[in-house]
Amino acid sequence: MHYERLEDIIAADGLRLVLVQGFPSPWGQAAKAMMDYKQLTYRVGPQEAGGENAALQAWAGTNSGPVVAWNGQPPLNRWDDILMLVERLAPARPLVPVTAAERVQVLGLAHEICGELGLGWNRRLDMFRPAMESGEPPAAIAAMAAKWGYTPASAAAANERVVDTLRLLTSVLEAQSARGSEYFVGDGPTAVDFYWVMFSNLVDLMPPELCPLDEALRPLFSNVPETIRAAVDPLLIEHRERFLRAHCIVPMEL
Repeated sequence: MHYERLEDIIAADGLRLVLVQGFPSPWGQAAKAMMDYKQLTYRVGPQEAGGENAALQAWAGTNSGPVVAWNGQPPLNRWDDILMLVERLAPARPLVPVTAAERVQVLGLAHEICGELGLGWNRRLDMFRPAMESGEPPAAIAAMAAKWGYTPASAAAANERVVDTLRLLTSVLEAQSARGSEYFVGDGPTAVDFYWVMFSNLVDLMPPELCPLDEALRPLFSNVPETIRAAVDPLLIEHRERFLRAHCIVPMEL
């Protein structure tokens, strides 16, 4: 994947995406995968994991990826704002259902994966915990932990919340399979499928041939508590493998 200078991305028109370069950050990878599925043309700029990213902060109001911008409209960094933008830009391949009941399902499940206190949020809290409990966390870790609202209580509850979410997702897939569907909602791809595929790396890291993460970084993502590993039902991984190969670029572009 070709990364352009961030300054050029900021100055450009059209659709632009800022990703955490070199990392399978699930919020950004899901946004990218949905843009690819919708056959949108976009340009990509880098965000440095743990870096100051001062230019990004000045432009987008955040120093974290992903950031998505369309023409002169304000840059977006919340997962739901990004989803609704790509829906507006490419409505012919919808990922949010038109019918109210299915739309509620999609947005509710998506929040459980992407939103505050969702799967990704809680995995981040647990990743911060060893450094924060050491009493002398690196400055970059301490800053990220503060951004994510880290407290000893929230970190202590994080793994149980992840397990609860994984059980919910499994039960949804089981019900869908019983009615003959391979997808989380309805009978075709929705945003939930893309979110699960990309966020699954936080609980069961894909092999290098699917997710070519630098070997030095793999332990960071592979260090998953056994209680969470045990909650990753084979049905969830079967869905990931099938959906990834059918609807995403393989291997992932980091």
